[in-house]
Amino acid sequence: MRETNFINQKKDKWIELERTMQQQNPDPDKLNDLFVQITDDLSYSRTFYPNRSVRVYLNGLAQQIFYSIYKNKKSSGNRVVSFWAKDLPQIMYQSRWEFLLGMLLFWIPFIMGCLSGSMGEEEEFARQLLGNDYIDMTLANIQSGDPMAVYKDQSRITMFLAIFLNNLKVSFIYFMFGALFTIGSVASLIHFGLYVGAFQYFFYEQGELLESVLGIWTHGSLEVPAAILAGVGGIVMGKGLVFPGTYSRIQAFMLSARKGIQIMIGVIPLILAAAIIESYITRLTDTPDSIRVSFITFNFAFVLFYFVVLPYMQNTKNFIQKLPLVGGIAGILTISLFAILLVLDIPSKIIITMISIPALLLIVIKTLSILGHFEELSIDTQEEKLLPDNNTQLRFDKIKSSGEIFKDSFIVYRKNLQKILLTGFITAGIFTGGVLLFGAGKPTDLFAYPATFEGLLEDLLYFVFGGLIEESKYISQFFDYKGNFSSIHYIVNNIIYSIITFTALRAVKESYTESLDVLLTTNKGWQTGIIDFIKVALVVFIGNTILLSGEIVGFFKFFFVISLPFLLLWAAIMVLEEASIMEGIGRTFQLLFTKISNSALLYMIMGLIGLMAIALVFSPLMMFILQNFGYNLSATQDTMDQVLVIIVTYTAQIIFSLIFSLVVLGFGLLYYSQVEIRDAKSLFEKIPKIGTGKRIRGLEREG
Repeated sequence: MRETNFINQKKDKWIELERTMQQQNPDPDKLNDLFVQITDDLSYSRTFYPNRSVRVYLNGLAQQIFYSIYKNKKSSGNRVVSFWAKDLPQIMYQSRWEFLLGMLLFWIPFIMGCLSGSMGEEEEFARQLLGNDYIDMTLANIQSGDPMAVYKDQSRITMFLAIFLNNLKVSFIYFMFGALFTIGSVASLIHFGLYVGAFQYFFYEQGELLESVLGIWTHGSLEVPAAILAGVGGIVMGKGLVFPGTYSRIQAFMLSARKGIQIMIGVIPLILAAAIIESYITRLTDTPDSIRVSFITFNFAFVLFYFVVLPYMQNTKNFIQKLPLVGGIAGILTISLFAILLVLDIPSKIIITMISIPALLLIVIKTLSILGHFEELSIDTQEEKLLPDNNTQLRFDKIKSSGEIFKDSFIVYRKNLQKILLTGFITAGIFTGGVLLFGAGKPTDLFAYPATFEGLLEDLLYFVFGGLIEESKYISQFFDYKGNFSSIHYIVNNIIYSIITFTALRAVKESYTESLDVLLTTNKGWQTGIIDFIKVALVVFIGNTILLSGEIVGFFKFFFVISLPFLLLWAAIMVLEEASIMEGIGRTFQLLFTKISNSALLYMIMGLIGLMAIALVFSPLMMFILQNFGYNLSATQDTMDQVLVIIVTYTAQIIFSLIFSLVVLGFGLLYYSQVEIRDAKSLFEKIPKIGTGKRIRGLEREG
C-alpha cells in the first residue's frame, strides 16, 4: 500500500484518538481500543515506511497514550495507605520474636541501670554513663528549682531541628549496625537501656522522681519505643546473616534487610512526633499532672496498639476475645513484680514496675501464642519475588521500584566484582600516592584518624562504633580542596572519580547488551569509550567544582548533596544513550522527574549503605587493629605512625571507590526503569516483532 493511501485510510482514526486524548476524563475502554489500533498501525509503518514521517508521528502518538495511562495509575497512593495499614503490621507480626528480644534487651538493662544506681555510691554510676558535664548541669537546675530546665534553654524551632536530626541519627546507628550479624543492634539496645535506667534513677536519688517521670516520659513515651524499634529493625536485618536457612547468606540478608528497612521507615514518624513533643510540650511543666499522665499513657497505648495489638488482630482469628485474659495475667505479673521489689526493699521499685509493663504485656502475649491460645492466619510473605541469583538474567525492559533497582545493583556488582575491585585498588593508589607525594607535609600532617581508647571497658559501644559520630570530619579531609583549583586533592579526585564512574557505567552497559545477546564492542568501540570518558570527566569536574565552591560558600556543600542524583543520571544518560552533553541535560530533567520518588529512595538507600561501610573504616576498632599491627614493625614510633596513616588512607579510599561504584551502578540501572516509565522503549521495540517470531512450517512457535 502506498504511504498516501495508508494515511488517507487511517487518518480519521488517528484524529479521533487525538481528540480522545484531549478530553479531561476519556473513556478507558475506548482509549484501550484506540491504543491497540494505533500500535498495529505503528507496527505496519515501521515495516513498510521506516524512514518516513508517518512512523515518527505514530510513534509519538503511541508514547503519549502510554504515558497518559501509566501516570494515571491509582496504585501509588493506595500503596502508601497499604504500607501503614497492612504491610508494616504484618512485618511486625512476622518479627514478633525479634520485637520481644529487643524489648528485653532494653528493659532488663534498664532495670540493671536502676539497680546499679541504687547500689552505687551517690551519683557515680550515673556520671560514668551520662558524663560529668550533664550531671553537673542537671544538679544546678535542681538547685535552682527547675529540674527540667534543660528542655527550656533553646528556641522551639532550633530545639526541634537539633533533637529530630540527633534522634534520627542515633536510630539509624541502632538499625545499621544490625548488619554486623545483629551484634551492633544488640549492643546498642543494651547500652541504651543502661543509659536510660541510670538517667531515671539519678533523678530519683535527687528526690525529683515524679517531676522527672512526667517530664522525661512526655516525649520518651515515643522516643524510647522508636529507639527500641530501630534496634529491632537492625536485629531483623542481621538475622538473615546469622540464620540464612535454606537460602544463601546473601539471599537471606536481602530478604531480611527489606523487612528491617520497612520497620525503620515505620520508626521515622515516631521520631518526628517525639521531637515535636520534646520541643513544644515537654517544657510546659506547669501543666496539671493528671493531663501529663494521660498524655504519656495515650502515647504508650498507641505504640502498643499499633506495633503489638494490631499485628495480632490482623494475623490471628481470636485475639480480641483473648484480650481480657492478656490484661488479667499482665496485671497479676505487674502486682507480683512490685511486691517482690517491695520485699527486697529496692529503692527504684516504682520506676521498675511502671516501666516494665510494656515488656510484661508482650511476654504474656508471646506466652499465650506459644501455648496455642491464638489461631494464626496464613501469611503471604512474597519472599520468592526477592530471590536474586548469580545467574539471574537482568530485565532492562521493566519498570522497577527502588528496592528492585537496589537488588539488581548487587547482581551487576557481583558480576563485575573483579573489575570494580581492580579499579578500587588502582584509584586508591593514585589518590594515596598523589596526595602524599605532592601534598605539603608528612602523612600524619595531611590526615588524622580517631585514636584508640586505653580503657576499653569504659565505653565499649563507642569503641566499636564511634567512627560514625565524627566520620564527617574524617571524610572531609579526602576532599580538602582549600578553595583552590590547583589543590592536589581536587586534581586527583577529578581523575579517580572519572575512572570509577566510567568503569561502573560501562559495566551497566555491558549487562544491558548481554541481555540483548549482542556484543558491546564495535569497530568504533574504543573511540566511543574515549568520548564517553570525556563526558563522564566533565560531570565529575562539575561535581568537584561544586564541592570546592562549598569551602568558600557553605551553601554549595548542601547543593552538591541534592544535585548528586542529577549528576549521576546525567552521566548515565550520556554513556548509555550515547547522548551529547546538551541532549543529556534535557534528557536528565525528563527522566529524573518522571518518578522522582524512585531516585530519592534509591539515593537514601545507597547513602545508608555507604554510611555504614565508612563508619567501620573510621571506627576506633579499626584503629585498634591497625595499631596492634604496627607494634610488630621494627621501627620508631614516628615511622610506625606514618605507615599506619598511609595504610588507613589507602584502605579508606578503596572503600570510597567500592561504595561510589555501587551508587553509580544503581543510577545506571535507574535510567532504564525511568525510560520505561516515560518512553515505554521496550514496548515499541517489541511491536514490530509481533507475529514475526520463529516459525515451524508456517506456524509461529509458542513461547
